[in-house]
Amino acid sequence: MLSSGSDVTAPQCGSGNYLPLDTRMQLYAPVRELAGLGLSYRQIQDSVLKAHQVRLSKSRISVWVNGLHDPTGRLNRFRPNPTPELAYVIGVILGDGNLNIHGYNAELILAVTDHDFAEEFSGCLAKILRRRRPYKIRWSERKNRWIVQGSSILLYKFLNCDWRSLKKWVEHCDRCRGAFLRAFYDSEGSISRRLVVSNTRRELLRYLQTLLKQANIETTSLRLNTSAGTNLKDPRTGIIYVRRKDCFRFSVRKQSIPRFAEYVGFTIERKSKRLREAALRAKQQRSVGSF
Repeated sequence: MLSSGSDVTAPQCGSGNYLPLDTRMQLYAPVRELAGLGLSYRQIQDSVLKAHQVRLSKSRISVWVNGLHDPTGRLNRFRPNPTPELAYVIGVILGDGNLNIHGYNAELILAVTDHDFAEEFSGCLAKILRRRRPYKIRWSERKNRWIVQGSSILLYKFLNCDWRSLKKWVEHCDRCRGAFLRAFYDSEGSISRRLVVSNTRRELLRYLQTLLKQANIETTSLRLNTSAGTNLKDPRTGIIYVRRKDCFRFSVRKQSIPRFAEYVGFTIERKSKRLREAALRAKQQRSVGSF
């Protein structure tokens, strides 16, 4: 119940968004359910007033029942349908991305050095929020980063949870699993002599290993990379900082790099180039070994 007491005047809710989003979301399902039972708009209006002390206008009920509008309005068009784009956004938020509440805005932010990474995140975010155009990518001189910033209270709430709750969307299909892995490797992966991924969440890395194994990609064992309290130097800025948490890592085995390139890959071209070269070397070594 949203409010109680017979001495309280019921809030009026016309066709505009006059009620808080949480209230509109709470009322939407009961209205649709009552309509499904064959009740008239007047009967639905009376039922909602009695149960929740909120008087909805008949026009509001009409657009909800007929699917012409929903309680989120124009700013929140997110629907949690499993897609590769949503899996990619999940992977980014678990990696380099951030969730932030700023005033009345629930923001999804990515600040990175690679424009192609920012571009991919912008496009995926726009698609799942049903925007006609990708989000703007801006350069920050202060941060020396490309920044993408979107806003959606529903997507924020969907992502602001224990990562294990998102497995259903990650594991929906091969394309979703691949997109999730690519996003996380775009964020936390590196390749030089080895193809490595690192993060402070050990269980999350173990989950990545499981997904890779399901795709016939072999990995090394998970191990501690740097301990909490270690002094680290940012190679770009030269600033020294202290790691607050233990950091863990594992590598993709050389013989599995071609399969990784095929199934996961990188969005970031500088990483993708190194991956192609590593995959070619692995294939050549395999050919030599077969003789």
